[in-house]
Amino acid sequence: EEERIRRCKGRVFALHDEPEVARVWLPYSDSPGLAMARAFGDFCLKDFGLISVPEVFYRRLTERDEFVVLATDG
Repeated sequence: EEERIRRCKGRVFALHDEPEVARVWLPYSDSPGLAMARAFGDFCLKDFGLISVPEVFYRRLTERDEFVVLATDG
């Protein structure tokens, strides 16, 4: 994700008070500081590597499976 954003001239770095949270920034502005690399909306970062293609995993369900979890951070 980070490599794609940097190739598109976006910046990726964490703030000093949140060193564990890498954020996406515009090339010449300290905004918006988005803490994800894939999002719907946030159009100002689309030209700088932010994408809206979800990461999808497939798993064959078996009789031992009891439930399915669908999750998003947004």
